[in-house]
Formats: sequence, structure tokens, C-alpha cells
Amino acid sequence: MRSTLRGCCALLVAMAALGPSAAFAQSAATPEPPTTMASGVLVDLQTKKVLWAKDDRAQRAPASLTKILTALTVLDRAHLEDTAVISSAARNARGGRMYAEEGWTFTIQDLLWGLMLQSGNDAAITLAEKVSPDGTVEGFMKLANAKAISLGATDSSFQNPHGLDQPGHMTTARDLAIITGAAMEDPVFVQMVSSKTHVVPWGDGQPHMFINHNKMLWRAPGAIGVKTGFTEGAGNCLISAMNRDGHTLVAVVLGTPNHYAESTALFDWGFANLEALRANSTGDIRKPVSSEAFGTGPNGLDVTESSTSGVPRLLLPALAMAVTVTLGIAFRQRLIFQRP
Repeated sequence: MRSTLRGCCALLVAMAALGPSAAFAQSAATPEPPTTMASGVLVDLQTKKVLWAKDDRAQRAPASLTKILTALTVLDRAHLEDTAVISSAARNARGGRMYAEEGWTFTIQDLLWGLMLQSGNDAAITLAEKVSPDGTVEGFMKLANAKAISLGATDSSFQNPHGLDQPGHMTTARDLAIITGAAMEDPVFVQMVSSKTHVVPWGDGQPHMFINHNKMLWRAPGAIGVKTGFTEGAGNCLISAMNRDGHTLVAVVLGTPNHYAESTALFDWGFANLEALRANSTGDIRKPVSSEAFGTGPNGLDVTESSTSGVPRLLLPALAMAVTVTLGIAFRQRLIFQRP
């Protein structure tokens, strides 16, 4: 009997040490879909839990996914009805543009539409120059990087507001998920990235339609954003958000020609296994409330630990399951509930 009790205690300790994944083995998700992406992450937007990740802390060029941080920084610091003028630097921007002419005046709101739907690098530069404390792109990037760090996206270094390849312009899938999660809390941002088209007043006096580059909005029912990207250094990139049955997931997919197909496969798998993935998740993208009350991982992510019990919160489900299993074994061995 003593040896069996010792075995039960050893099992309890071992299961607690293994953590939630062992405790919830019976609710494990089905095998994840195959991917070719360089890195990515799937996040539950409601709980902030990381449901799946692949090299999500590896630094990569973000291409136009950068514009999510640009939009978030602008929304923090500018009024939508304010106006800005297209400068020579904006008019001559490389890459994708709204194709606005130098000297044309737009509201901040219309420039944001051009930034997020048309992926206009001219819009990005104009917004940066407008919001910057010194009128320069460099001044704006100090604000943008400070915003990213304040959210907990600490493994990034953004050098420009549009995402063209540039030395040192790097981020991670995890940081992009953090930034996108914050942006999706802004109703103006959500309205923009979930819209297929939008009409703005143009410099020639005629209405002008922007068409969203994100094909997920047409291909996948429930898609609500957010941004595409491509450069030679980044490859094809996509951050997308999907809502099904009241649950919203965000997928960050970096460096694959199959960005739409792999994002769709991740969403299908994630929603089909949502409860199991939530139960087994060991990470999230919430910003720590306090470094004294909460432990932080290498990316400033919440790895919360109870300040009262001394038991990591993530181990509590494992301990509960281990106790249940141990009591069941003891019962079957008649070590506890033996008849007289």
C-alpha cells in the first residue's frame, strides 16, 4: 500500500511539473495544418492566448504590415478631421501609392483609408510628416517605436512608416500580433480594414474609390481584416482576422507564397479546435500589468504568476487534473475508500 501511495504522489508531482499540456491530453487538438511560412502565429483575440506559433520570435522584414503600427500611432495622436498636404517626398515615394499629386490636401481620415486599403506609401509619408513633432519621418518613427514598446512589442525596430525594405527595419510575428491586437480595439481601424472599398474626395474634385488589397475579405466569410504586405526582403505576408460564432482569431503569416491558403487553413483548424487550443495555450499577447506582480518573458509577454499562492496560474489546471487522477487510482486500489 505504501509503495502504491508513493507512486500516486510521484505521478501527481510529475503531472504538475509537465504543466497544462499533459493535464489536458484528453482534449488535445487535431494535428495542425502543414505550412511553408517562415514564421507565424495564431491568436485568440478575446483571450489574447497564443493558439499556435512557428518561429514567432524570429526577426523578419514586415513589408506593409508596418502600416498597422503607423495607423495606430496616427489614431493616437491626430484628429480625423485634421488635414495634411502631400509633400514632394510623399509624391515620389517608391512602391505602392495612392497616386495623389504633390500639394493635394486630404483629411487624416481619408489618408488612413488610403494607407490601409490602397497600401499607399505616399499616404504613410504624409501621415508621418503630419504627426511627427518635428515634421520629419524620423521624428514620427520615434513615436511609432515608443508605441510598439508600450504595447509589449519589444523585439522590433521600425525604421519607416510604410514597410519598404531598409536595414534595421525588423519585427516578429509575435510583435505584429501584439500590435494588431491593440489596433483591433479601435473601431475606426476595424471599420477601415474590414471594408472592401471606400470612396474619398480626390484632388481633381472627383470621387475616388480605394479597393482593399486584402483578398481574404472576398474569399472567406467572416473575414474582418487586416493587411497584406510584400517586398523582396519580406516575401508575401498577411495579417488577417476572422470572426466565427462570436469568436475572433488573428493569424500572422510571414514569408510564404501561400499566405492566403495557409491563413485559411490555420483559421479552419483553429476554430475547429478552439477549446482544446485555449486549454493547452501556455502564452498570450497581453502586456504585463506590473513587473512586480507579473513575470515577463523575453518579449515582455505576460507569463503571469500568482503573488499570493506562489503557484503559477498556468499550472493550476494541471494540479487539479493530477489530483483527480491520483484520487481515482487510490479509489481503485481501495487505499482510501475501503469497505469495513
